[in-house]
Amino acid sequence: MKKKNTVRLALGIAALIVICAVGWVYGAPYIQMGSTASLNTMQPIQEEQGIKRMASVKDGHLAVYDGTEWKPEFWNGINMGATTPGHAPGELSPSKEDYLRWFGQMKDMNVNVLRIYTILPPYFYEALAEFNSGRKDPLYMLHGIWSPEEALMGENGQPRDALQEDTIEQFRQEIKDAVQVVHGKINLKSNPGHASGKFTADVSPYLLGWIVGTEWDPYVVKKTDDAHPGMKPFAGTYFQASADASPFESWLAQMLDTVAQEEMKFGWQRPVSFTNWVTTDPLTHPNEPADNEDLVSVDPMHVSPTEQWTAGYFASYHVYPYYPDLLRYEEKYQTYKDSTGEINPYAGYLHDLRAHHQGIPLIVAEYGVPSSRGMAHFGPVGRNQGMHTEKEQGEINADLYRSIYDEKLDGAVMFSWQDEWFKITWNTMDLDAPIQRRPFWRNMLTNEEHFGVIAVEPGRSKEDLIMLDGKTADWERKKNAVVKDYPQFSLTTVHDEAYVYMMLKKKEGSWQTGQQPLDIGFDTLDGGSTTSDKAPGVAFGKGQEFMLRIKGADDSAIYVNSAYDQHTWLYGSVQKLIPWKQEFARDGSGIFLPWKLPTSKELYLPQSKKKVPFEDVEIGIMKPGITDPDSPEFNNLADWYASGDVMEIRIPWMLLGFTDPSTAKVWRYPYEAGGLKFVETKGIRIEPHLQPASGAQEAAVEPVQYKWNKWEKPEYHERFKQSYDILKQAFGEKRPPKS
Repeated sequence: MKKKNTVRLALGIAALIVICAVGWVYGAPYIQMGSTASLNTMQPIQEEQGIKRMASVKDGHLAVYDGTEWKPEFWNGINMGATTPGHAPGELSPSKEDYLRWFGQMKDMNVNVLRIYTILPPYFYEALAEFNSGRKDPLYMLHGIWSPEEALMGENGQPRDALQEDTIEQFRQEIKDAVQVVHGKINLKSNPGHASGKFTADVSPYLLGWIVGTEWDPYVVKKTDDAHPGMKPFAGTYFQASADASPFESWLAQMLDTVAQEEMKFGWQRPVSFTNWVTTDPLTHPNEPADNEDLVSVDPMHVSPTEQWTAGYFASYHVYPYYPDLLRYEEKYQTYKDSTGEINPYAGYLHDLRAHHQGIPLIVAEYGVPSSRGMAHFGPVGRNQGMHTEKEQGEINADLYRSIYDEKLDGAVMFSWQDEWFKITWNTMDLDAPIQRRPFWRNMLTNEEHFGVIAVEPGRSKEDLIMLDGKTADWERKKNAVVKDYPQFSLTTVHDEAYVYMMLKKKEGSWQTGQQPLDIGFDTLDGGSTTSDKAPGVAFGKGQEFMLRIKGADDSAIYVNSAYDQHTWLYGSVQKLIPWKQEFARDGSGIFLPWKLPTSKELYLPQSKKKVPFEDVEIGIMKPGITDPDSPEFNNLADWYASGDVMEIRIPWMLLGFTDPSTAKVWRYPYEAGGLKFVETKGIRIEPHLQPASGAQEAAVEPVQYKWNKWEKPEYHERFKQSYDILKQAFGEKRPPKS
């Protein structure tokens, strides 16, 4: 059971001495003084004609009340996920202690508003009330209301009309629940995938605004619009749709009006918005290559508050610098210069977005880049969807933040607070199997897992991690390490939820990687090749699925047996998008290919009338570096490091064919299996070869037989990324919003 909010109880008892001056409004005490102030908060609240407001739209900006006047701010925000490793997002696993710790860290980072996507457990709201109690600088909240996605998409993923009565009723109920949750006035029954329990903490004094819904599927929007031609625009008590509003926009106006109706039951008004993104923005993008990315528009300017809703309305968009492709190929954005004089397509898009939304506040409710080992998409000016160091992540996000400010928007809510292990992305999701096991391991190749400024890493603490730094104390702490002796070196192997680690310790002399290549084969299944074109002169004892060659700083990589390579099988043999040879299908041919992921299918630019070929990225390239965060040379993307007689290597599980290391699942040979299918491996046979300086052929050696216990409860700990301090400094540059 969660403990009660003792601060609120104590203040409630103290309120008895002034009971004559206090009016109890829905269970929360207020003192009437021209404006009102809650006894359990330092946040001033204005009350006029029976309506309470602490946030409102003033002169086109989002402002808060300071007790005497309305103060507009540029809002530095952060999005927070709802889970921790080992749990699906619907399990809502963070504890009250987690939230209290995170709130303090957010404020230390100069974040002034937290965005959540849905109703969280009661102890989240208790923690927010406790944290803000007595603070003159509270952590404000933008509260999301999750849309009924399953009802909108239907059983088979087919788009449905949003104006169906069942969909409307589901959405209305979610809205009603969310408003009562914020006011601490509901007891939600247990419902799998949803928060439940008794909500008693009133956090309404800290609610900056509502953001209704999720990113809208363009086919759902079109289905709704096509189903109701000539529909009369919605006209509610507090929100209305304009004469040129689409049926989908009328549906949104109806949902915003529901929010307002529910808030007014508590005598409150505050700014309201709905989620939008570039895919359904109201702008025209003539050079966007994907039909669905410019198929329909959802225009916030077709919805407006009535005179009865005095707190106002704002627009909120998710805008990333690499998606959709219009940000890369729309010609006018490729020449747009920002306030510093630099070419900045992201700022160019924001400029157009701001110009369209005249008279209302506009925020970017999601932005950011990940510090991931893998990549899913190339973006303009190096702002790619992945393969950034933590330092690069911080610098890019700080630049995006400044672009949002300089283009006269009202807030920038970064994605995200913490890394999330359950996430998937388009170019690795088919290799994640079974999908329900995703939260149990850290896939370094899935960019979506690595957007946080808080790294969530394996092990109970930093001391449990293997650092690539040339030191061996961390290895000596590992109790389950497998050690094997070879003539020139010893090989030690361990693992965690993210990597397989190897330490090779030379018996004489130091490692000279540029002069004496190191080749290591990895065997997880029957079949494979005993030779490799990437390691001439090496004979492996059994067939290999993967081969690692460490040669030098710019000449080291892991390669995949051509017959085991899912990339050339799918995009070459099946889809005919990249060059392919019949001999690739023979596992014993000795052909080893670069380890690649796709980043974009073939595109046609309608305005430029150009074809953009299929794109991919080699992620098997192995870079040297130090992975100790306390080192000035820290590089979170480093794969190996050699110092003196010690060489350390770490390999992400998926680079060795694993789809779920927690149950030892790997993919099968796709040509043989006829698709991407999965099987349990008995372990990894690791066969190292240090080529003689003479270049003579080396005979097969006895491999390390590496096995591990399956796991059901991953261990993890948190660490501030380098991006945290960079963004802390950027967010600390307090400035009013530009007009």
